[in-house]
Amino acid sequence: MDTKKDEKFKQNIILVVLGVTLLVALLNLKTVTGVIGTVAGFFMPLFVGGIIAFILNVPMSFFERQADKINEKNPSKILTKGKTPVCLIVTLILFVVAIYFLGKVIFPNLAASVVSIAEIVKTSYPGWLAAVESYGFDTSMVKELVAKLDFEQIAEQLKNNAGSIIFTAGNAVNSVVNVVTNFGFGFIFAIYILLSKKKLGRQARKIAYAYLKKDWADEICGVASLAYKTFSSFLSGQCLEAVILGTMFALVLSVGGFPSAVTIGMIIGVMSLIPYVGAFIGMAFGILLISVEGLRQVIIFIIVFLIVQQIEGQIIYPRVVGGSVGLPAIWTLLAVVVGGSVSGIFGIIVFIPIFSVMYALLKRDVYGRLKRKELSIK
Repeated sequence: MDTKKDEKFKQNIILVVLGVTLLVALLNLKTVTGVIGTVAGFFMPLFVGGIIAFILNVPMSFFERQADKINEKNPSKILTKGKTPVCLIVTLILFVVAIYFLGKVIFPNLAASVVSIAEIVKTSYPGWLAAVESYGFDTSMVKELVAKLDFEQIAEQLKNNAGSIIFTAGNAVNSVVNVVTNFGFGFIFAIYILLSKKKLGRQARKIAYAYLKKDWADEICGVASLAYKTFSSFLSGQCLEAVILGTMFALVLSVGGFPSAVTIGMIIGVMSLIPYVGAFIGMAFGILLISVEGLRQVIIFIIVFLIVQQIEGQIIYPRVVGGSVGLPAIWTLLAVVVGGSVSGIFGIIVFIPIFSVMYALLKRDVYGRLKRKELSIK
């Protein structure tokens, strides 16, 4: 009885301390946020390293599984001991090749596409306005906006505000230096994490079971495992789906004789990394690039896009990505809406696996409660 009273007394003391701490923090919110920002800045390279390690661990784990299959057929002590560093080296080589491909192929094509689109808009917008006017629409407001674009005045404003621009540029350079520094140290941390990921995993589990009740530790380890599997499956599935979709569009548009077919395929593939809406953003770029050929080509392109998109959405996406995250369509749509509202494109990409973990945990809890109540709902 005394033990229960002591336990309750300790819980009350902890609640009082937490309440006072929270009140003091709210009364000194600016100071607290400043301290949190400073501390977060110190640990930012480690945080960045964790993100890099998580991403690189997806292909690295794939190579490790292939090495295990080879080792099962032809056992080798060298392969067993050197599996982790060899797979890490292969992953890093793949990472460098991907960065090179992005820097030398995709980004230049995207940049050239943006320049082409700007030229198309500049030369073709009078014709577009005339076509719109032929249907009885008033385009005077658009003409006034274009007429107000005085480039000489813009240049004069840039000249008069040179001081503030230099200050802003200095801040931008400082930010770039910080980003590069964090990424560099983060990359080093990521290598150490990947080389000792099994040991770090064991240590994390030991800490959880040492300081928490067994039930809580089991639950935390289970949720962490589920979150990792969901995020890694979604990441690998989304990348594979982007490659498949970009290749499909590049081939179909090339066969159809559309201009800039490969570039449009690349753009749609890259944009499709953003679930659901990304491909349609790529379609908008494609329409602008093809519009130089005339309205008929644009209409055909839209029809082709919708057909390929339906094939991809109904057949490929559910098999490649949908099954990997285990999330129903309505939940996926909700994740896209909420993620986009919270953090834009990054939120859209991240919230689908987050909602998938939430859905799996909720489903498990609901079925567990129904089982305990001996209920069967149909």
